[in-house]
Amino acid sequence: MSSPPPVSVVRPKQPSLPVVLSCPHAGTFLPEDLRRASALDDDVLLQATDFGVLDLVKPAAAALSVPLIVCGYSRAYCDVNRDRDELDPDLFDEGTDLPPHRNRSPRVLAGLGVVPTLIGGKQSIYGDQRLSAASVRQRLDRVHCAYHEALAEQLRLTCAQFGHAILVDCHSMPSLSPSATRGLRRDRNPFRLRHVPGEGQGLSTGAVDAVLGDRFGTSCAKPVMLSVLHRLWNSGLIVEWNRPYAGGYIIQHHGDPKAGVHALQVELSRDLYLDKSLKPTANHADVAAMVLSLIERLGALDPAVLRDPSLFEGEDSLA
Repeated sequence: MSSPPPVSVVRPKQPSLPVVLSCPHAGTFLPEDLRRASALDDDVLLQATDFGVLDLVKPAAAALSVPLIVCGYSRAYCDVNRDRDELDPDLFDEGTDLPPHRNRSPRVLAGLGVVPTLIGGKQSIYGDQRLSAASVRQRLDRVHCAYHEALAEQLRLTCAQFGHAILVDCHSMPSLSPSATRGLRRDRNPFRLRHVPGEGQGLSTGAVDAVLGDRFGTSCAKPVMLSVLHRLWNSGLIVEWNRPYAGGYIIQHHGDPKAGVHALQVELSRDLYLDKSLKPTANHADVAAMVLSLIERLGALDPAVLRDPSLFEGEDSLA
């Protein structure tokens, strides 16, 4: 398999909307140094991939002329949706000059740092193998730094052209069990509603279909999140807000509403558009149309509304 670039940037000659799309977990390339260091099969290493999301997002980006940034490498190699210093010190050879790390990060303790150590929460990627500090720094520079530099540049260019930017961090998620669906606090949506008319109908799987993360109201103005929420509800989807995913490092790091950058993480259940063998279902075209419409709606938001500071001051402002 030929090596793709670690980071791909698809930027139209003339962007037409103040939207930037990010796909950090769609990559499936497994570099040889990872495959040599791990005893796990490729299929296992790729289990954490956001399958199918790029096939939904890329056509919409082309049709609407908006920039798209994609990480081509598997998140098992380097997870760009983590902070650079979320590293497990036990990953390294003894006596090496360790890069800066925060070993008390809950994600690191769960094996889900910037260089993951576990797949599925239980299978060790490296076993007894240890990595050199130099090899880890190379991963971080080649993949993590490159991704965030590319993303920052596209946001800068978008703000320069439109006066603001809306970053949509695009993910897919495995289906949630009925018990997990029941266990989520449905009163946490921004309207404090326990039930929305039409939920669970239309394209819905009957379980949680989407999770929107805005870091509890801090990474984007409320109209950004509400615009997406309304569009998903219009298709009958069951949508949760910040639970179980409040958004990762990408929207936390790049979202800065006061500076005109609004960032929202969107997770769509793969059961909406893929079958168990990861082949497109009969709903795939309708879900793709929904994604395109969602991006259009975000691009049409009134910039004056997005500049209202009362709409991005954290969770308490949403009550």
